[in-house]
Amino acid sequence: MKEQKFVLVTGASEGIGKAISLALLRNGYRVGMASRSQEKLDKALTEAGDLAQFAWVYSADLTESEQVNQLVDQAIQREGKIDALVNNVGRGVRGEIVDTTDEMWDFLVKLNLSSAFYACRAVLPHMRKQQSGAIVNIASRAGRVGEGELGAYSALKHGMVGLTRALADSEAKFGIRANAVCPGLVATQRMLDTLPQLDYSSANVPEDVAEAVLFLLSPAAKTMNGQVMDLYKKCR
Repeated sequence: MKEQKFVLVTGASEGIGKAISLALLRNGYRVGMASRSQEKLDKALTEAGDLAQFAWVYSADLTESEQVNQLVDQAIQREGKIDALVNNVGRGVRGEIVDTTDEMWDFLVKLNLSSAFYACRAVLPHMRKQQSGAIVNIASRAGRVGEGELGAYSALKHGMVGLTRALADSEAKFGIRANAVCPGLVATQRMLDTLPQLDYSSANVPEDVAEAVLFLLSPAAKTMNGQVMDLYKKCR
């Protein structure tokens, strides 16, 4: 029987992260689902049905490096390896740079960039030791073209793309690949609830992002490294 690969997914309790986790389970992976809310994680796991036996959940504040380290230690103890990491923690807050307070900037940095940096830093020693691994960072269209109404978020998602390319350059010699997905507007339930006035006619759905992640983790993408997949249907 073919050994199941194990993927650690952050921000896995809802929206894109939940869709990625469920898609991975349906495609034969084992999955560690991490997020802040234990309640939401438990609810997400129930949606996996019988496949829940191949997943486990871990509640942590992924903006805190020590909690990220503990998560990775737990994954190694349970699974003995980490074949792939999907960094999905993040949130956009609308506002121009001139209106962004120090407190809001610090919050967004931790959520959108520090969390991914900490997770990559924590898994790399294990992936280097096993001489293999894949990292997929969920960035954004805002990290490719810049959006004035999402000034801080745009800067940080550009940072996520930069982190991805730096990882691809430094880790290739260890058999580790790093790629990013940059979706445009995604019709998650959170977006639909908080911004119902937006036009979602050309939006992606969370499952579109999940399909991109499945591809990047598949043998078909084994030669892809440092690539950024644009995933939006409508450009300006």
